[in-house]
Parts: sequence; structure tokens; C-alpha cells
Amino acid sequence: MKKEKSLSVIGKCPVCGKGNVVKTSYGYCCDEKKGKDCSGFSISQRVHGVTMTDDLVRELLEKGRTQEMEMTNINGQPFHACFVLSDGKLDVEMKSHFLHGKCPVCGGRVLRTSKGYACENHVSGNPSCDFHVTGIIHGRKIAEEEMEDLLAGKAQVLDGFTTLDGKAFSSVLTVREDGKVGLEPRITKCPACGGNILVSPVAYNCSNYKTPGINCQFSVWRNMDGHVVTNEEMRQICEEGQTKQPVELFKMNGAVFYKRLALSNNKQKVIKV
Repeated sequence: MKKEKSLSVIGKCPVCGKGNVVKTSYGYCCDEKKGKDCSGFSISQRVHGVTMTDDLVRELLEKGRTQEMEMTNINGQPFHACFVLSDGKLDVEMKSHFLHGKCPVCGGRVLRTSKGYACENHVSGNPSCDFHVTGIIHGRKIAEEEMEDLLAGKAQVLDGFTTLDGKAFSSVLTVREDGKVGLEPRITKCPACGGNILVSPVAYNCSNYKTPGINCQFSVWRNMDGHVVTNEEMRQICEEGQTKQPVELFKMNGAVFYKRLALSNNKQKVIKV
């Protein structure tokens, strides 16, 4: 009678706790499975494009998870994840993608989700924060870098939003007092008449330009001599009289020069000083 070949023991079975996990010709399983004392712990020899080794299985049994590694899906596309044991079964845990910056409501980490962006405390088992932002607002995709600007308190003017009737408009992402994210076209107060400075796709304009009896003509092109005027620079001009730092400008022949953008003495226009 031929003697049965002994199997390599990797560790204790995480399901029944009695048997040993052994290496077989097709992968790994509990040696109590044959006697029906175990519900059937097993791992195939190859999972998501990864060849399972003694060291990987031993790491799973001892720590409950492996290090992150490259795997492939059913279509052969690569992704990064780690193997974990969940109720004694092999599962895959994909790495969450967190943005740079903290949640403006609770200080938690902000991650990218299937619907856009959200605080980690909004998508947890017991949500305690309501901060979340849809990935597309008014027909425009919100890029990761734009969200990080918002988290850093440096939200920029964003172009390409559209109304329901198809009209394009520009605005700034803002976090309201209730933690909701919305669009705010108002930048600051008009230095000429006290109205609101609103951003459009091409300029910063006073909201009183059509108001009877006022008809304020204060307006600043967003592109001045090749420099795109930011909402923060516009705020500095209107509230402090000029930009804090010189900006890079260009002449028609391509020559570069540096000037501050400032209010004229009569506060009717922006000049370079």
C-alpha cells in the first residue's frame, strides 16, 4: 500500500480552529474539511492574478491581511489592494484614495468616492459628518485638484458650469455654515458703488451695472496682459487697493514684466503700478 504524502502545514484554520491549513496541489485548505468538522476554509492557488505562496497565506492567518500589492480584475486590468480574511473567507480590500487636506466641517480625511468626494466620517458605519460634494455640478466635473484648493481655503474661479437652459457661467466653490458645498459668484464688494462684484466667464463685474440710478460700470477683465486675475487678487484690489505681490504680465512682443494691479484714484478701473 502506497504511503500518503504528508502535506505542508501553514497554520491553524481560522474557521474551525481545530484543523491545520495545509498546502495542496490546488491551493490551501483546512485538513479537517475531509472529516466535515470544518465548513470549508480554502484558498485557490491563484487569486486576482496573484500566485498564493506559503508566506502570503501565513501572513493572512497571523495578521488577517497582507501588504498592498498589484492585482488584476476579470478583464485583466491592474489595481492595488490587499488580501484580508473576513469571517474566515478570503476577500479583497482596495485602498481608499484620500485627498490632501482636511474636512472643513470636522477635520477628518476627505476621500474620493463613486459619487464624488466625502469626509471619511460621512461614509463610515455610523456617519457623524455630512460633508460631501457631488463629482459633477451643473454639468461640470469637479477635479481633484479643485477640491484640494477648496479644502485648503484657496478655492479658485471655475468656468464651464451650465444652467438648465444651456447658458455657461463661472463661479467659486464655497463651504456654507451648514457644511454644504455650493456655488458663489460673489467675490467682494464693489469699490466704486458698494454693490457686489460677480465673476463671469470673461470679467469681474459690478452687480449694479443695470440698477436704475446707479448703472455702475466698474469691470475688470479676468485676463489682463496675459495674466489670469484670480478671485483672491480681485478681493485684494477691491478691499486693499492693490495686489499684495506683483504679477507676471506680458507685452505684445512677448516681453515679460511685473507690476501690481491696483485701483485707480477714482476707483473706477484697475491700473498697473
